[in-house]
Amino acid sequence: MPEREALAKYLKEYRKIYNETQVEFAFHIGISVEELSLLERLKGNPNLNTLQKIAAYTGDTVSDLLQVEDKN
Repeated sequence: MPEREALAKYLKEYRKIYNETQVEFAFHIGISVEELSLLERLKGNPNLNTLQKIAAYTGDTVSDLLQVEDKN
């Protein structure tokens, strides 16, 4: 699923830009480190509530989190 890949890439890039560990990021959005790790490794499926928490913290929309890059 390309949306999961887009989310994983978004999370990793956001944390890198803002120099946040998984522990810090997970704490700020209110999920477990394990859940965040699963999302970044394409092993987990976020629910809408988790996506909304991420979007609220990062200042983006849920749609932005799942934006698949156009390969053309």
